[in-house]
Order: sequence, then structure tokens, then C-alpha cells
Amino acid sequence: MKLNYRDKLILIVVFVLLVVVAGFMLFVKPAIDDCSQASSDLESAKVQLSDLQDQVDKDKNLAAEIQSLYTSTSQVAANFYDYQVAYKATDKVRELFAVDDVNIKNSNMTISAYGSAVLQPYTYTSTATATDFDTKVDEYNNAGSTDSAADTTAENTDANAEQTAQTIGYYSLDIQFTSSLSGFKNFADNLTTNNEKSMVIKNVNIENVNESEISGSMTLNMYVLKKLADPSAS
Repeated sequence: MKLNYRDKLILIVVFVLLVVVAGFMLFVKPAIDDCSQASSDLESAKVQLSDLQDQVDKDKNLAAEIQSLYTSTSQVAANFYDYQVAYKATDKVRELFAVDDVNIKNSNMTISAYGSAVLQPYTYTSTATATDFDTKVDEYNNAGSTDSAADTTAENTDANAEQTAQTIGYYSLDIQFTSSLSGFKNFADNLTTNNEKSMVIKNVNIENVNESEISGSMTLNMYVLKKLADPSAS
């Protein structure tokens, strides 16, 4: 079939259009899609970079914050005996008994297995009796400060609410002993003034209290904490 000039022109135009469309679909469109994806990836990377920079800014003082927390924690932990095996705990008690103004002799000492106890915060409430006159004086002194007192009470309540019980390790020691009464009193007083203040007389039974030498039994609770390693040393 012989094509005239018009038909040939139409075929050429159609062919060119097909080539253009095919080129667009095969080359241009994928390039546009890749560009769009690269732009999206770039924006995502910028957001991630911003988040990382914020984290870096937050963490730049992390070492100092860790050291500060370690220091404050160590100050609290200093009131407790370091975690130790049972025989070392009994040795520590013997050291406290051997102080010059104490000199307690134990005839028998047994120690429990290492266990845990719950330390619960508490608030001291005075049981002192107030007279009517004392009450009137308190009312006069507190006049006009009701709101302030209420605010203080609320703050204290909130603070107490934030306090939680803590579980801590301990040993319980049952001891038969002989001592002078003054020596035993000194031992009890020393428990509140020693560097570690976490040894507590749970109960005590003293015989012949009016004699120069007393004898009896007591139970000591020795609360211990495993001390943390200094982060600055690592």
C-alpha cells in the first residue's frame, strides 16, 4: 500500500510521540522519582541530625551529672555498712565490743543468713500533753498564718507521698554478753555516732542490772549496702 505525504507525516508524528513517551517513562519519570525520594531522605536525615544534636547537647554534661549523683549516693551509702560475708560482719561487731569504754564480752554469737528488709519512712508524732494555756498560746502565735501553715502541711504531705519504702540487705545477730552497765550504754551511744549508723539494737534483755557486771542477750540488725564503684576511676 502506497502512503501519501499526509499519512507519512502522521506516522512520523506518532512515532516521535511514542519515542518521547517511552523516553519519559523509561528515563525521566524514574529520575524524578529518585529525586523526590532523595529529597525525602534528606529531610528525614536533617530531622535525625537535629535529634542527635539535641541529644548530644543534653549529654554533654552527663559525666558531671553522673559524678554528682555518685557523690550524693555515696554520702547516703556512707551511713551503711558495706556488704560483706557473714564472718566479717561478726568481726565488725567484735571490734565495736572491744572499744576501750565499751569492753563487752560475748559468750555466744550467732548470725543469720544474709537477707533483705524493707526500710519504711516514718514521721515522729509527739505524745506530749498540752495544757489549755499552751493551746491558747499556740492559737495566738499561729493567728494570721493559717494559710501558710496549710501550705506547709500540703508541701510536707506531697514530700512524704514521694517517699517510698526501700529494700536493703541485712544480717541479724543474736548475742549473749556480759558487760558493765556503763559499757553497754557507751556501746549503744556509739551506734549513733559511728561513721556507719546502720547497726540497730532490735531488742535487749539485761539481767542483774543493779550489779557492777551485767549479763544479758540482744539482737542486732546490721544493714548493709554494696558500695558503687567511682565512675571517675573507670
